[in-house]
Amino acid sequence: MVIKVSIHASPEELPALIDALAAHGAEFSLHAMTRPAEAPAPSVLDPEALALLRTRAASQYADLFVSFVEREVREHGAVAELGTEKTSYVKLYVPGPRKVGAYCYVRPDRAYLDFRLPLEAAEGCRFAAARNVQADNAHAVRLPLTTAEALPEAHGLARRAAEEAEAA
Repeated sequence: MVIKVSIHASPEELPALIDALAAHGAEFSLHAMTRPAEAPAPSVLDPEALALLRTRAASQYADLFVSFVEREVREHGAVAELGTEKTSYVKLYVPGPRKVGAYCYVRPDRAYLDFRLPLEAAEGCRFAAARNVQADNAHAVRLPLTTAEALPEAHGLARRAAEEAEAA
């Protein structure tokens, strides 16, 4: 007598299921099922900004820069604009009327982000540091974006810089 059973289990559950079946003397064969790869979601960035981030960053950092800017746009409504035609950066602004300049300059060609924050905003940061800038330069905090571990700190600084820009 053969009993057919259909079981749906996650990959994490399979070892315990196999052990339980074997302990009860079940004879079975296991066939792995694969899912078709999902197409990546379309970018929320302007094609020119996306191209700049992908082509100006070193290949090992390009995804970090795209991820950072896309999240700022998608989750926080940031406006991402290209710098002037002779530059290779993306500026992030808070949505709405612009009372101050960009809250973040994204420099993929130099692998860093500059935030519109005072020097003391870098205190206690693991990746960001205060820059030695002139008094009229509001972007006093720099974060090298060379590891995925820096992304949470980058987004935290971006949130603070955007809030200060909105309050200005």
